[in-house]
Amino acid sequence: MHAYFIGIGGMGMSAIAKILHEEGFAVAGSDRNTEGDFCKRLAAEGIKIYPQDGSGIEAFMRDKSLSSEEIVAVKSGAVEAKVSDVIKATELGIKQMMRSDLLAKLFNEKKGIAVAGTAGKTTVTGIIAWLLKEGGLDPSCASGGIIKEFDTNAFAGKGEYFVIEADESDGSIVKYFPEIAILTNIYKDHKPIEELAELFSTFLEQTSGKKIVCCDDPEAAKLAEKYSAVTCRTSGKADFLATDIIEAQDFTSFKCNGVDFKTSLRGLHNVRNILVAVAAAYFAGVSLEQSAKAISSFSGMNRRFEFVGEARGVQVIDDFAHNPVEIAMAIETARKMSDQLFCIYQPHGFGPARFTKDELIEVFASLKKGEKLYVDDIYYGGGTVTKDISSEELVKEARKISDRVFYLPSSEAVAKEIVSEAKTGAIVLVMGARDINAICGDILKRLKKG
Repeated sequence: MHAYFIGIGGMGMSAIAKILHEEGFAVAGSDRNTEGDFCKRLAAEGIKIYPQDGSGIEAFMRDKSLSSEEIVAVKSGAVEAKVSDVIKATELGIKQMMRSDLLAKLFNEKKGIAVAGTAGKTTVTGIIAWLLKEGGLDPSCASGGIIKEFDTNAFAGKGEYFVIEADESDGSIVKYFPEIAILTNIYKDHKPIEELAELFSTFLEQTSGKKIVCCDDPEAAKLAEKYSAVTCRTSGKADFLATDIIEAQDFTSFKCNGVDFKTSLRGLHNVRNILVAVAAAYFAGVSLEQSAKAISSFSGMNRRFEFVGEARGVQVIDDFAHNPVEIAMAIETARKMSDQLFCIYQPHGFGPARFTKDELIEVFASLKKGEKLYVDDIYYGGGTVTKDISSEELVKEARKISDRVFYLPSSEAVAKEIVSEAKTGAIVLVMGARDINAICGDILKRLKKG
């Protein structure tokens, strides 16, 4: 279908826009920030990007000689009714569609592989897409991050499989009817565990084929038992079991059902990610041996424990971790690489910070000797939100337990302090789902000067 995307620069919106464009449909869109990374990526592929002022829809229709009946206006939950393009689409009588509904339509028309869970979805989606591609299955994919091997978050393949990241935060996960479903874990994030378990239950119930669950997580394991799922573990007994795990400085290796795997991805959580991905690929027709060969060349996802650079013997790593469990995983992985660790974290938003306040404080207070955590101000993306919590408040509570947590609202001040203290062998770990990673370059620049 021909489509105009309102807020096309978002990760999820840009993914579907790119897929439709590659399938030969007329696609354009608008965004508040037309110079954003995904807007630039889409523009480079020939997709016209307009300012979000209500002028773009008619310009798109004229440019492509389309009538209002021939296009659909796509929007996400972040796009409010008062946005000029939404008002214009309504005036023109253009059908409007939510991003999640369009993705569900595209997904449900193919053999779908959907990845769900609180943490690890993006990485698992990227790995599965890579394994299937290397296995000759040429899948389509819509991921929540840039897959380094493809340098994109989405693509339209000619094969029968469509791999997606199924989002539970907005409840849209229940719109998907996969042939193969993956559940990574269930932790408190966006919603209470009970509500998440209910959503994931519906997701598994709607799966026509294999249900694959990482049973290292106890909450996920409950659903695996309930639905007689294919089990994956790093200990004990499972259908796909990782054994002989070695976490080295620059690689991780393990055996899965007798087959040797070696990867540049670090951390035990990535062993789990690979396990469920390998299981999904296996049931799609890719052997364990094929997957082992493919995973050896998979370099990961952008902003998922990504090595940004090194100066004066100090490594700077960027990670998308934004909820308490992901933060703890990232810190634990970095901890195995160095006993001198400088962490920077930007809370995801006022709602998430408020909802996971106690869990965040617990993680902040768990730092060990030689480790420091600097908390930046809570990210504000605009719109009407209740600002009844602050990073300063979170740090104040955490410092009742640990003096290794600091509130520094200025990224410049954080960079200066870290550069003045960091010694050879130190790790700087920058965490957050928004724009905090801009500090990585500043820290490296200062280290090189210093």
